[in-house]
Amino acid sequence: MDFDETLWLRNSTEEFLNSVRPRFLAAVVLQLIGVLKPWRVFQRGTPNHYRDWFRILAVLAVAPWSLWAWRRKAATLGPRLVNRPLLEAIQRRPEPGLVVVSLGFREIISPLLAAIEPRLHLRESSSLRSGARLRIEGKAGALRRHYGDEKLRRALVITDSEDDRDLLDASAKPFLIRWPDAHSERAGLKPLMPFVYLERVKRPGDNYLRNVIVGHDLPVLLLAYAVVSPQPLIATVAILLFLLAFFTAYETGYHENDRLGLLLEHKPKVSDTFHTLGQNFSPTFAWSLAILMAGVASLVAVRSNSWIAELFGSAATDLLAVWAAFVFFMLLMRVLFRWMNVVQPQGRIIPMLGLQVGRVLGFAIIFQPTIVGSLFCVAYGLSKWLPYVIYRFGGKGRDVPNHLNCLLLLTLFAGAVAIGGNPEAFYTWQSGLIFAYASARGTKNLGKFSSSLMPLTYPAKAAEAGATPVADRSS
Repeated sequence: MDFDETLWLRNSTEEFLNSVRPRFLAAVVLQLIGVLKPWRVFQRGTPNHYRDWFRILAVLAVAPWSLWAWRRKAATLGPRLVNRPLLEAIQRRPEPGLVVVSLGFREIISPLLAAIEPRLHLRESSSLRSGARLRIEGKAGALRRHYGDEKLRRALVITDSEDDRDLLDASAKPFLIRWPDAHSERAGLKPLMPFVYLERVKRPGDNYLRNVIVGHDLPVLLLAYAVVSPQPLIATVAILLFLLAFFTAYETGYHENDRLGLLLEHKPKVSDTFHTLGQNFSPTFAWSLAILMAGVASLVAVRSNSWIAELFGSAATDLLAVWAAFVFFMLLMRVLFRWMNVVQPQGRIIPMLGLQVGRVLGFAIIFQPTIVGSLFCVAYGLSKWLPYVIYRFGGKGRDVPNHLNCLLLLTLFAGAVAIGGNPEAFYTWQSGLIFAYASARGTKNLGKFSSSLMPLTYPAKAAEAGATPVADRSS
């Protein structure tokens, strides 16, 4: 007989991990290891036999008292979540020989089984010492070593899992039963750590943290602010910390967008994972962490000669001023996000403009920008805003060449400033770096977009008849 979600109506591994205290520490470890996936070193593919073993060991490394606490909790938790009808049927059996076989871990299951029915024997299970051995070998292989093929064939097998297919196939009396009261809840997902909601709910599969926040936003911020700082390395560290703090708070807007979309919109675009992970997102926790991270970033920014710090005389006052300024900026952006979340879809283009430009130009509240740096931030924000406008008015925003638009806008702005009588603003090495970066990104876009710049060609028959292309007539 299987144990998890059969004799016991929960998954013992997940319940153990859920019992670890402090819960915040377990959530940090489990979500971090979920990102790193160290079990892939031993095996790739699904199911991964090593995953649960790594998760338990990682939690025990930071909370070694958890197994001791689990033994105490299991005494009451075991009987409370037992499959009562199945247990009563077992207890009515006059003949002995019923054993429990589980892919779960002996250190976790044994206290539960002792509290449920001491006469039941845990014949085979995984353990923290043996790791994934049983999962690799399979239940049928392990039982065949003890009982032989014939006895295994005559055995009655009760399980809820297709993972026991080898055992079901080996038995002449297999029962695959899904019990209605059984369910498993993934441990360590409350509260969600920064960027988990963004990566797994709002933009699953996009690698938004790596591809957009670090890949696009961070270079723009470094070119606009860090390269002209008297201490560019310190400014780089400060900007990175501020950026992480900003998006930690910004995630609360994404969560609200999904939540209000389900309530207010006729056809909300919300991923399926919202219903399983959305309840684990805590805006209070996100804001607390964002403010704390902003404080650490402020401590670094004060040393990079932030223009705010130059207004005051003491180190403590400088730190508090920079910290308060960035928290104010995050709150202002959150108000804009709230506005966007509650207006009609097409009207959202107005607050979205502030959000897209503000996410880079807003850092000027801490770091002194130059003219070319400011124009670069505005061009970048507008290039990200234009696809949203097109999308909201029925077009395909994903087809827009963002980086090419950024280069074109920056060139247009630079020309306007030069015509206005201030070309010297662009006679700097920062300007050269910015234009080199924007050109490299824009040229990459141009490679995909170049076919759209080719002249229209006449179809042979239409040309013979003297007709004009459809595109020309419509224009």
